[in-house]
Amino acid sequence: MKKIALHTHLDGSLDQALAAEIAGYDVSQEMIGHGSDSLADYLSKFAAPIGLLQSWQSLRDAAYRLALALAADSVIYAEVRFCPLYHTRQGLYPYQVIQAVLEGLRAVPELKSNLILCMMRDFPRAKNEQIISLAQEALDRGVCGIDLAGDEAAHPNCEFEELFALAKQRGIPFTIHAGEADSYQGINDAICFGAQRIGHGVRSAGSNYTMKRLIAKQIPLEICVTSNFDTHLYRSPEEHPVKRLLDIGIPVVIDVDNRTVSNITLEQEYEMLMQRYGFTEEDLLRCNLTAALSAFLDPAEKVALCQELLQDFAKNHS
Repeated sequence: MKKIALHTHLDGSLDQALAAEIAGYDVSQEMIGHGSDSLADYLSKFAAPIGLLQSWQSLRDAAYRLALALAADSVIYAEVRFCPLYHTRQGLYPYQVIQAVLEGLRAVPELKSNLILCMMRDFPRAKNEQIISLAQEALDRGVCGIDLAGDEAAHPNCEFEELFALAKQRGIPFTIHAGEADSYQGINDAICFGAQRIGHGVRSAGSNYTMKRLIAKQIPLEICVTSNFDTHLYRSPEEHPVKRLLDIGIPVVIDVDNRTVSNITLEQEYEMLMQRYGFTEEDLLRCNLTAALSAFLDPAEKVALCQELLQDFAKNHS
């Protein structure tokens, strides 16, 4: 099945073989997050890949390997997210970081892609304003929006209202990590800020009010089930609300979050959803159509993606 990936982190998806080439030794155990006991522990697995991705060549190669992996996973459009300010330790300017990643992604022509730039919860305000400015400068030239990532429990969304007001004023689309480590209140805040999508958002299942708002406004949740288990949001498969959220009418987008840290492909995630939660191929098509319609693209590009998804589905079910 052709797929769309809207919630993929560059640093959390660093190819293991490339990481070993850059580091000079096998760093896989430093990057894989199975066995994490919390979101904060899971996020610690990003330190190694970020440390390795500090040159133009390493960033370009990482993006290229990720694009190859996504294309091999039958992904036809991806929005890859990362924080460019994390990759300036060896003298690169942020715009050079962005261009290196774009060059790597664009070297795989069968994959259409854009970047989402991440503000970070533990950054001072000036750094996050810099992310907004970088996104504005490169908007529609490879960058399609911004995000807010990091330890949600330590820095809840309510602290960032003014930053998203600034992004909205500048016409920059945004998604926000919410309702992952924090409660459904973080989702309510993201909705109030004007988020077009919600990263994760699974804690919405704890509030009828929040779920009704998501349905009424048709705001998609970017749900990454395996990642949610890796961060210990849920202890057993029965606890996860992904199928319930889809069935009650909340728009759902399926992704894997971090291909390397969670050690999974999108195809494997689909197979798990079918086996464990009773997803049908029609359900997964519906999630992909939702992804196409909620991508940070112009309307004509969204329609083209929908047509490609529908034609592929019809061909494989004729």
